[in-house]
Amino acid sequence: MKIVTVCTDSPGMIKKSRGLHGLQAVMLADPELEIIDRFGLRNAKLTIRPPGVPGLPVPTSYFVDADGIVRWIDQSEHYSQRSDPERIRAALHASLA
Repeated sequence: MKIVTVCTDSPGMIKKSRGLHGLQAVMLADPELEIIDRFGLRNAKLTIRPPGVPGLPVPTSYFVDADGIVRWIDQSEHYSQRSDPERIRAALHASLA
């Protein structure tokens, strides 16, 4: 299993804060929202954004299997709320059962 994250941070910002949360993941920088827009995840309702960033994504978590099939999605209504780690663990265990 691989964990991949996508955020609007620059590669330098990602490198600087990589160990902050202890997450062992591939971390992709998307400051221009190219990946975020390809998945339709730009937060259209957001009226604020960090300086120099064209927008922010809707926080979304996906489980994608080895065949590229999306098996689980969790999406937040609020830009500052992420998927609860316990909810993700429960969904992961259910998908592996």
